[in-house]
Amino acid sequence: MKNLVLFLLLLTFSVAVSQNEKDEIDKIIDEMCTDFKLNENLKDEIRFEILNQSFIYPYLNQFSEGEQEEKINELFYRFQRQCAHYRAYLIEVRPQESENWIQLFERPEITVTDTQLEFFKNHSQFYYFEYGGDKTQVTKNKNYWIDAFSDGTTSKSFFKWIDKTRFELEFIESSNVGRQNFSKKGDKYIYQIISKESDFFWLLVEIPGQSEMLKFKLFIEE
Repeated sequence: MKNLVLFLLLLTFSVAVSQNEKDEIDKIIDEMCTDFKLNENLKDEIRFEILNQSFIYPYLNQFSEGEQEEKINELFYRFQRQCAHYRAYLIEVRPQESENWIQLFERPEITVTDTQLEFFKNHSQFYYFEYGGDKTQVTKNKNYWIDAFSDGTTSKSFFKWIDKTRFELEFIESSNVGRQNFSKKGDKYIYQIISKESDFFWLLVEIPGQSEMLKFKLFIEE
């Protein structure tokens, strides 16, 4: 078996797995997340070695050497989505400043007007900047939300309004390495329109069942 470096560093492979495998991975990740929280006072090297020995290596040993790199990639991205403790750790060790993404600790005041909401509902072309700076194009209609990434890949989600200012995206599929491993079919995300500035909307995004909130700029494509 190839020498495996710390799980934290394994970011660069691709994967496509069945729904049953996804469910198995989520169960493992729930256990990993609990363990990661319990060991928060240990050195980073020890925390990740415990994850490797207790969870990652036993899971990877089910697969051939050629498949293991793909499974590592899925574990990494899914761990980010499902484990708030791990996301907090990443923010701490890899702090980045972005004027387009802001973490919130309390729910913002919603100031968007009816006229601005009507504009949003009738407009189909938008874009936003990923946390790392890449531009992602958005096309939406009554039923779908499609992200087109800078590397030529795409993601597709169901789009549904759930009240006056909030809508839900339900993940369908993606050809993007990060997105196809971060989300699985049926995963849902809740967005709320906070306000409108001159050429963009502030949107709040949440993962159901998790406490974190982020707001980001969704720019209007003319």
